[in-house]
Amino acid sequence: MAIIFGHLSIERINMVISIQLLRAIAALMVVLHHIAIKGAQYHTGALSDYHIGYFGVDLFFIISGYIMCHSVTNRPMNFRQFMQHRIKRIIPLYWAVTAAAMIIYLLAPSMVNSSGGETSIFSSWTLIPLGNKLLVNNGWTLSYEFLFYIIFAGWLISASVNRQIILSSVTLKLLVAVGIIFQPQHPTLKFITNEIVIEFILGMLAFKIIQTKTLSIKICLLLLSLGLVLLILQNQLGIIEDVTGRTISAGIPVFLVFLAVVGMEPVINKTAFPGKKAALLVGDASYSIYLTHPFILSPAALVLHKLHLTHYNALFVLLMFAGAVITGIVSWRLIEQPINAYFKRGKIPPAMLKQSLG
Repeated sequence: MAIIFGHLSIERINMVISIQLLRAIAALMVVLHHIAIKGAQYHTGALSDYHIGYFGVDLFFIISGYIMCHSVTNRPMNFRQFMQHRIKRIIPLYWAVTAAAMIIYLLAPSMVNSSGGETSIFSSWTLIPLGNKLLVNNGWTLSYEFLFYIIFAGWLISASVNRQIILSSVTLKLLVAVGIIFQPQHPTLKFITNEIVIEFILGMLAFKIIQTKTLSIKICLLLLSLGLVLLILQNQLGIIEDVTGRTISAGIPVFLVFLAVVGMEPVINKTAFPGKKAALLVGDASYSIYLTHPFILSPAALVLHKLHLTHYNALFVLLMFAGAVITGIVSWRLIEQPINAYFKRGKIPPAMLKQSLG
Protein backbone atom coordinates (compact mmCIF):
# COMPACT_ATOMS: atom_id res chain seq x y z
CA MET A 1 0.00 0.00 0.00
CA ALA A 2 2.92 2.36 0.68
CA ILE A 3 4.03 1.97 -2.93
CA ILE A 4 0.57 2.92 -4.16
CA PHE A 5 0.35 5.97 -1.89
CA GLY A 6 3.74 7.16 -3.07
CA HIS A 7 2.87 6.86 -6.75
CA LEU A 8 1.85 9.98 -8.63
CA SER A 9 -0.84 9.17 -11.19
CA ILE A 10 -0.37 10.11 -14.83
CA GLU A 11 -3.64 12.03 -14.74
CA ARG A 12 -2.58 14.07 -11.71
CA ILE A 13 0.61 15.45 -13.28
CA ASN A 14 -1.32 18.15 -15.14
CA MET A 15 -4.34 18.28 -12.86
CA VAL A 16 -5.19 20.52 -9.98
CA ILE A 17 -5.16 18.64 -6.67
CA SER A 18 -8.55 20.02 -5.66
CA ILE A 19 -10.18 18.29 -8.64
CA GLN A 20 -8.78 14.96 -7.53
CA LEU A 21 -10.19 15.48 -4.06
CA LEU A 22 -13.58 16.36 -5.53
CA ARG A 23 -13.47 13.23 -7.71
CA ALA A 24 -12.86 11.20 -4.57
CA ILE A 25 -15.82 12.84 -2.83
CA ALA A 26 -18.09 12.26 -5.83
CA ALA A 27 -17.19 8.57 -6.09
CA LEU A 28 -17.57 7.94 -2.36
CA MET A 29 -20.93 9.72 -2.27
CA VAL A 30 -22.23 7.36 -4.95
CA VAL A 31 -20.80 4.30 -3.19
CA LEU A 32 -22.49 5.30 0.08
CA HIS A 33 -25.74 5.95 -1.80
CA HIS A 34 -25.74 2.41 -3.17
CA ILE A 35 -24.81 0.98 0.24
CA ALA A 36 -27.87 2.77 1.63
CA ILE A 37 -29.98 1.13 -1.08
CA LYS A 38 -28.58 -2.28 -0.15
CA GLY A 39 -29.30 -1.54 3.49
CA ALA A 40 -32.94 -0.85 2.64
CA GLN A 41 -33.17 -4.02 0.54
CA TYR A 42 -32.02 -6.09 3.51
CA HIS A 43 -34.22 -4.14 5.94
CA THR A 44 -31.36 -2.70 7.95
CA GLY A 45 -31.05 0.84 9.24
CA ALA A 46 -27.69 1.30 7.50
CA LEU A 47 -27.37 4.89 6.20
CA SER A 48 -31.14 5.28 6.36
CA ASP A 49 -30.66 8.99 7.08
CA TYR A 50 -28.40 9.54 4.06
CA HIS A 51 -30.41 10.80 1.09
CA ILE A 52 -28.11 12.90 -1.11
CA GLY A 53 -25.51 10.33 -2.16
CA TYR A 54 -26.64 10.38 -5.77
CA PHE A 55 -25.60 14.04 -5.89
CA GLY A 56 -22.13 12.60 -6.47
CA VAL A 57 -23.15 12.10 -10.10
CA ASP A 58 -24.01 15.80 -10.35
CA LEU A 59 -20.58 16.61 -8.97
CA PHE A 60 -19.00 14.38 -11.62
CA PHE A 61 -20.88 16.27 -14.36
CA ILE A 62 -19.73 19.65 -13.03
CA ILE A 63 -16.17 18.33 -12.86
CA SER A 64 -16.46 17.22 -16.50
CA GLY A 65 -17.63 20.64 -17.63
CA TYR A 66 -14.65 22.23 -15.91
CA ILE A 67 -12.07 19.67 -17.04
CA MET A 68 -13.06 19.79 -20.71
CA CYS A 69 -12.44 23.54 -20.72
CA HIS A 70 -9.16 22.96 -18.89
CA SER A 71 -8.11 20.29 -21.40
CA VAL A 72 -8.42 22.47 -24.51
CA THR A 73 -6.98 25.67 -23.06
CA ASN A 74 -3.72 26.45 -24.93
CA ARG A 75 -3.94 23.00 -26.51
CA PRO A 76 -5.36 23.19 -30.04
CA MET A 77 -7.12 20.06 -31.27
CA ASN A 78 -9.85 19.15 -33.72
CA PHE A 79 -13.03 17.15 -33.23
CA ARG A 80 -11.41 13.83 -34.09
CA GLN A 81 -8.45 14.33 -31.76
CA PHE A 82 -10.68 15.39 -28.89
CA MET A 83 -13.08 12.48 -29.26
CA GLN A 84 -10.27 9.96 -29.69
CA HIS A 85 -8.75 11.13 -26.43
CA ARG A 86 -12.05 10.86 -24.54
CA ILE A 87 -12.87 7.44 -26.03
CA LYS A 88 -9.44 6.09 -25.08
CA ARG A 89 -9.86 7.45 -21.56
CA ILE A 90 -13.43 6.24 -20.92
CA ILE A 91 -14.32 3.25 -23.08
CA PRO A 92 -11.64 0.57 -22.41
CA LEU A 93 -12.36 0.22 -18.69
CA TYR A 94 -16.10 0.54 -19.29
CA TRP A 95 -15.99 -2.24 -21.88
CA ALA A 96 -13.87 -4.38 -19.54
CA VAL A 97 -16.45 -4.21 -16.74
CA THR A 98 -19.28 -4.58 -19.29
CA ALA A 99 -17.66 -7.79 -20.55
CA ALA A 100 -17.49 -9.08 -16.96
CA ALA A 101 -21.15 -8.14 -16.42
CA MET A 102 -22.14 -9.84 -19.67
CA ILE A 103 -20.53 -13.10 -18.57
CA ILE A 104 -22.49 -12.93 -15.33
CA TYR A 105 -25.65 -12.07 -17.29
CA LEU A 106 -25.24 -15.08 -19.60
CA LEU A 107 -24.60 -17.45 -16.69
CA ALA A 108 -27.11 -16.04 -14.21
CA PRO A 109 -29.37 -13.34 -15.74
CA SER A 110 -31.17 -12.71 -12.45
CA MET A 111 -27.96 -11.41 -10.89
CA VAL A 112 -27.80 -8.44 -13.29
CA ASN A 113 -30.33 -5.63 -12.74
CA SER A 114 -32.12 -7.73 -10.15
CA SER A 115 -34.42 -4.80 -9.32
CA GLY A 116 -36.25 -5.36 -12.61
CA GLY A 117 -36.48 -3.89 -16.09
CA GLU A 118 -35.16 -5.04 -19.44
CA THR A 119 -31.41 -5.06 -20.10
CA SER A 120 -30.18 -3.88 -23.50
CA ILE A 121 -27.00 -5.52 -24.75
CA PHE A 122 -26.82 -3.01 -27.62
CA SER A 123 -27.05 0.02 -25.34
CA SER A 124 -24.62 -1.56 -22.91
CA TRP A 125 -21.86 -1.63 -25.53
CA THR A 126 -22.70 1.56 -27.45
CA LEU A 127 -24.01 3.78 -24.60
CA ILE A 128 -26.86 4.84 -26.89
CA PRO A 129 -29.83 5.40 -24.53
CA LEU A 130 -32.89 3.41 -25.64
CA GLY A 131 -34.82 3.37 -22.37
CA ASN A 132 -33.55 0.01 -21.12
CA LYS A 133 -31.05 -0.77 -18.41
CA LEU A 134 -27.38 -1.44 -19.10
CA LEU A 135 -25.31 -4.43 -18.04
CA VAL A 136 -23.34 -1.93 -15.94
CA ASN A 137 -26.21 0.34 -15.05
CA ASN A 138 -23.94 3.15 -13.86
CA GLY A 139 -23.10 3.57 -17.54
CA TRP A 140 -26.11 5.86 -18.03
CA THR A 141 -23.95 8.71 -16.77
CA LEU A 142 -21.37 7.96 -19.47
CA SER A 143 -24.10 8.41 -22.08
CA TYR A 144 -24.51 11.97 -20.79
CA GLU A 145 -20.76 12.45 -20.70
CA PHE A 146 -20.43 11.53 -24.37
CA LEU A 147 -23.40 13.72 -25.29
CA PHE A 148 -21.52 16.61 -23.70
CA TYR A 149 -18.23 15.61 -25.34
CA ILE A 150 -19.83 15.56 -28.80
CA ILE A 151 -21.43 18.98 -28.30
CA PHE A 152 -18.29 20.47 -26.77
CA ALA A 153 -16.00 19.02 -29.44
CA GLY A 154 -18.42 20.11 -32.17
CA TRP A 155 -17.63 23.75 -31.33
CA LEU A 156 -13.85 23.28 -31.41
CA ILE A 157 -13.99 25.18 -34.71
CA SER A 158 -14.69 28.33 -32.70
CA ALA A 159 -11.77 30.70 -32.31
CA SER A 160 -11.46 30.58 -28.52
CA VAL A 161 -12.34 28.57 -25.43
CA ASN A 162 -14.65 31.40 -24.37
CA ARG A 163 -16.71 31.10 -27.55
CA GLN A 164 -16.66 27.32 -27.23
CA ILE A 165 -18.09 27.62 -23.72
CA ILE A 166 -20.81 30.01 -24.90
CA LEU A 167 -21.80 27.93 -27.94
CA SER A 168 -21.77 24.64 -26.00
CA SER A 169 -23.89 26.22 -23.27
CA VAL A 170 -26.41 27.56 -25.78
CA THR A 171 -26.66 24.13 -27.40
CA LEU A 172 -27.28 22.40 -24.07
CA LYS A 173 -29.87 25.02 -23.08
CA LEU A 174 -31.68 24.50 -26.39
CA LEU A 175 -31.83 20.77 -25.74
CA VAL A 176 -33.36 21.39 -22.32
CA ALA A 177 -35.82 23.89 -23.82
CA VAL A 178 -36.91 21.27 -26.36
CA GLY A 179 -37.50 18.82 -23.53
CA ILE A 180 -39.54 21.28 -21.47
CA ILE A 181 -41.64 22.55 -24.40
CA PHE A 182 -42.27 19.36 -26.37
CA GLN A 183 -42.00 16.71 -23.62
CA PRO A 184 -40.64 14.03 -26.00
CA GLN A 185 -41.64 10.47 -25.19
CA HIS A 186 -39.05 8.70 -27.30
CA PRO A 187 -36.51 7.32 -24.80
CA THR A 188 -33.47 8.72 -26.60
CA LEU A 189 -34.95 12.19 -27.09
CA LYS A 190 -36.24 12.22 -23.53
CA PHE A 191 -32.78 11.28 -22.31
CA ILE A 192 -30.79 13.92 -24.21
CA THR A 193 -33.20 16.75 -23.36
CA ASN A 194 -33.14 16.08 -19.62
CA GLU A 195 -32.43 19.11 -17.42
CA ILE A 196 -29.43 17.37 -15.88
CA VAL A 197 -27.26 18.46 -18.84
CA ILE A 198 -27.34 21.99 -17.38
CA GLU A 199 -24.78 20.77 -14.86
CA PHE A 200 -22.12 20.61 -17.57
CA ILE A 201 -22.78 24.32 -18.08
CA LEU A 202 -22.22 24.89 -14.37
CA GLY A 203 -18.82 23.22 -14.72
CA MET A 204 -17.91 25.47 -17.65
CA LEU A 205 -19.16 28.48 -15.70
CA ALA A 206 -16.92 27.52 -12.79
CA PHE A 207 -13.96 27.33 -15.17
CA LYS A 208 -14.72 30.80 -16.50
CA ILE A 209 -15.08 32.27 -13.01
CA ILE A 210 -11.85 30.72 -11.71
CA GLN A 211 -9.97 31.60 -14.91
CA THR A 212 -10.89 35.28 -14.77
CA LYS A 213 -11.11 35.98 -11.03
CA THR A 214 -9.05 34.99 -8.01
CA LEU A 215 -11.43 33.98 -5.24
CA SER A 216 -10.30 34.98 -1.78
CA ILE A 217 -10.21 32.39 0.99
CA LYS A 218 -13.05 34.21 2.74
CA ILE A 219 -15.24 34.03 -0.38
CA CYS A 220 -14.38 30.36 -0.87
CA LEU A 221 -15.24 29.53 2.73
CA LEU A 222 -18.51 31.42 2.40
CA LEU A 223 -19.41 29.52 -0.80
CA LEU A 224 -18.41 26.23 0.79
CA SER A 225 -20.48 26.91 3.89
CA LEU A 226 -23.51 27.89 1.83
CA GLY A 227 -23.25 24.79 -0.36
CA LEU A 228 -22.85 22.47 2.61
CA VAL A 229 -25.78 24.06 4.46
CA LEU A 230 -28.01 23.56 1.40
CA LEU A 231 -26.92 19.92 1.14
CA ILE A 232 -27.48 19.27 4.85
CA LEU A 233 -30.90 20.93 4.78
CA GLN A 234 -31.99 18.83 1.81
CA ASN A 235 -30.66 15.67 3.42
CA GLN A 236 -32.62 16.41 6.59
CA LEU A 237 -35.76 18.10 5.27
CA GLY A 238 -36.20 16.58 1.82
CA ILE A 239 -34.86 17.08 -1.70
CA ILE A 240 -36.01 20.22 -3.50
CA GLU A 241 -38.33 19.27 -6.36
CA ASP A 242 -39.17 21.68 -9.20
CA VAL A 243 -39.34 21.90 -12.99
CA THR A 244 -35.56 22.17 -13.31
CA GLY A 245 -35.12 18.68 -11.91
CA ARG A 246 -31.74 18.23 -10.28
CA THR A 247 -30.33 21.57 -11.46
CA ILE A 248 -31.59 23.38 -8.37
CA SER A 249 -31.64 20.57 -5.82
CA ALA A 250 -28.25 19.05 -6.62
CA GLY A 251 -26.57 21.28 -9.19
CA ILE A 252 -26.55 24.57 -7.28
CA PRO A 253 -25.23 23.39 -3.89
CA VAL A 254 -22.70 21.06 -5.52
CA PHE A 255 -21.62 23.92 -7.81
CA LEU A 256 -21.00 26.14 -4.77
CA VAL A 257 -18.91 23.43 -3.10
CA PHE A 258 -17.00 22.80 -6.33
CA LEU A 259 -16.27 26.49 -6.90
CA ALA A 260 -15.09 26.90 -3.31
CA VAL A 261 -12.79 23.88 -3.29
CA VAL A 262 -11.18 24.62 -6.67
CA GLY A 263 -10.90 28.27 -5.69
CA MET A 264 -8.78 27.17 -2.73
CA GLU A 265 -6.43 25.15 -4.95
CA PRO A 266 -3.29 27.14 -3.99
CA VAL A 267 -3.90 26.43 -0.31
CA ILE A 268 -4.94 22.79 -0.82
CA ASN A 269 -1.94 22.13 -3.06
CA LYS A 270 0.58 23.42 -0.52
CA THR A 271 -1.05 22.16 2.67
CA ALA A 272 -0.33 18.75 4.13
CA PHE A 273 -3.32 17.44 6.05
CA PRO A 274 -4.21 14.02 7.46
CA GLY A 275 -5.61 11.70 4.82
CA LYS A 276 -4.53 13.83 1.85
CA LYS A 277 -2.55 11.06 0.15
CA ALA A 278 -5.36 8.57 0.71
CA ALA A 279 -7.91 11.03 -0.68
CA LEU A 280 -5.77 11.67 -3.75
CA LEU A 281 -5.42 7.94 -4.29
CA VAL A 282 -9.21 7.57 -4.18
CA GLY A 283 -9.45 10.52 -6.59
CA ASP A 284 -7.07 8.81 -8.99
CA ALA A 285 -9.11 5.61 -8.75
CA SER A 286 -12.51 7.33 -8.75
CA TYR A 287 -13.54 6.14 -12.22
CA SER A 288 -12.66 2.54 -11.40
CA ILE A 289 -14.42 2.80 -8.04
CA TYR A 290 -17.51 4.21 -9.75
CA LEU A 291 -17.69 1.41 -12.33
CA THR A 292 -16.70 -1.57 -10.20
CA HIS A 293 -18.41 -0.98 -6.86
CA PRO A 294 -21.76 -2.54 -7.91
CA PHE A 295 -19.89 -5.82 -8.53
CA ILE A 296 -18.85 -5.82 -4.88
CA LEU A 297 -21.87 -4.43 -3.05
CA SER A 298 -24.41 -7.02 -4.19
CA PRO A 299 -22.41 -10.17 -3.32
CA ALA A 300 -21.03 -8.54 -0.16
CA ALA A 301 -24.53 -7.71 1.07
CA LEU A 302 -25.66 -11.26 0.30
CA VAL A 303 -22.72 -12.76 2.21
CA LEU A 304 -23.34 -10.49 5.20
CA HIS A 305 -27.00 -11.51 5.10
CA LYS A 306 -26.09 -15.20 5.07
CA LEU A 307 -23.79 -14.63 8.03
CA HIS A 308 -26.58 -12.79 9.88
CA LEU A 309 -24.48 -9.64 10.12
CA THR A 310 -26.73 -7.19 8.31
CA HIS A 311 -28.24 -5.90 11.55
CA TYR A 312 -24.83 -4.58 12.62
CA ASN A 313 -25.26 -1.33 10.72
CA ALA A 314 -21.79 0.11 11.27
CA LEU A 315 -20.11 -3.19 10.32
CA PHE A 316 -22.41 -3.53 7.28
CA VAL A 317 -21.43 -0.10 5.99
CA LEU A 318 -17.73 -0.41 6.85
CA LEU A 319 -17.19 -3.78 5.16
CA MET A 320 -19.13 -2.86 2.04
CA PHE A 321 -17.47 0.55 1.79
CA ALA A 322 -13.97 -0.84 2.27
CA GLY A 323 -14.61 -3.65 -0.23
CA ALA A 324 -15.86 -1.22 -2.87
CA VAL A 325 -12.96 1.20 -2.45
CA ILE A 326 -10.25 -1.47 -2.34
CA THR A 327 -11.68 -3.21 -5.41
CA GLY A 328 -11.76 0.10 -7.27
CA ILE A 329 -8.15 0.86 -6.38
CA VAL A 330 -7.04 -2.61 -7.50
CA SER A 331 -8.95 -2.13 -10.76
CA TRP A 332 -7.26 1.23 -11.25
CA ARG A 333 -3.80 -0.20 -10.64
CA LEU A 334 -4.14 -3.41 -12.65
CA ILE A 335 -6.48 -2.35 -15.46
CA GLU A 336 -7.21 1.35 -15.80
CA GLN A 337 -3.74 2.75 -15.18
CA PRO A 338 -1.89 0.37 -17.55
CA ILE A 339 -4.51 0.99 -20.24
CA ASN A 340 -4.10 4.76 -19.89
CA ALA A 341 -0.33 4.39 -20.03
CA TYR A 342 -0.60 2.26 -23.17
CA PHE A 343 -2.66 4.85 -25.01
CA LYS A 344 -0.47 7.73 -23.87
CA ARG A 345 2.89 6.12 -24.62
CA GLY A 346 2.01 3.36 -27.04
CA LYS A 347 2.98 0.65 -24.58
CA ILE A 348 2.85 -0.17 -20.89
CA PRO A 349 6.09 0.92 -19.20
CA PRO A 350 7.81 -2.18 -17.72
CA ALA A 351 8.34 -0.40 -14.39
CA MET A 352 4.64 0.42 -14.12
CA LEU A 353 3.61 -3.09 -15.12
CA LYS A 354 5.98 -4.57 -12.52
CA GLN A 355 4.71 -2.15 -9.87
CA SER A 356 1.07 -2.88 -10.74
CA LEU A 357 1.58 -6.62 -10.51
CA GLY A 358 3.82 -6.38 -7.47
